[in-house]
Amino acid sequence: MDSFTDEKSTKADEMHARHTTDAKSSKSSRTLTFKSLLATLTLLSLIGAASYFYHNGVPFYQTPKLSPSWNDKYEDPELPAPVEPFEPLKRYSLDYGKVACWQDGGVWIKQLTPVEMLSLGIDRFRDTDRALEQADEDAFCARLRTYGASFWQLPPQWPEHVNWCEAIDFCVDPTKKVSLEVGFPASGGVWMLETSEWWEELYPQRLGLRNALTMDERCEVIKALGGRFCEDIQACPEMAALLGP
Repeated sequence: MDSFTDEKSTKADEMHARHTTDAKSSKSSRTLTFKSLLATLTLLSLIGAASYFYHNGVPFYQTPKLSPSWNDKYEDPELPAPVEPFEPLKRYSLDYGKVACWQDGGVWIKQLTPVEMLSLGIDRFRDTDRALEQADEDAFCARLRTYGASFWQLPPQWPEHVNWCEAIDFCVDPTKKVSLEVGFPASGGVWMLETSEWWEELYPQRLGLRNALTMDERCEVIKALGGRFCEDIQACPEMAALLGP
């Protein structure tokens, strides 16, 4: 009887142990399956996030836009046309520092010394707007041109690698370039100095042009730099580009 009882108890223990082992094995299998599934989902999420950031960029970081560059290797013909105004905007502004006038679908521009500005009646201490009437603007242009202003056609043809520029003469070559410094002595006539050649060789003597306190002093500097005098401005071939259409 005791033997039967012991045998029965042993079988029960064996069945319990087997059930326990099976339960542990099943639990271990479920844990392994869950971890594999979690790892797969994590990997897929990382791949999806990487793909999104690659195509759309990181939401809290904006890729800086390239500023206008003078590197010829950088060209983007799809850059939008400039929408902001560019200099010159007035006949004269302290910020821009050059004198301008508008005529014939374009703008005449010249960097003038204080003596030249005084001769043209331009206040060098405050901004000056362009004339309201085109006839008045044309009259001023006729005078400014005799001081060696160059002409830019409007609207400008910006270089392909530039989508905006602070001033038209910073980025675009003039349609009509004039390389001439002039001076008008009180006794009449005109002193002229061609600046397209040997201009760099005249440094630093040419800086005297900006130091002259009167127009006669300016004429003396032009003379010392090798300039030529013409008694009749209308008969000077160098002045033809400044007087003609």
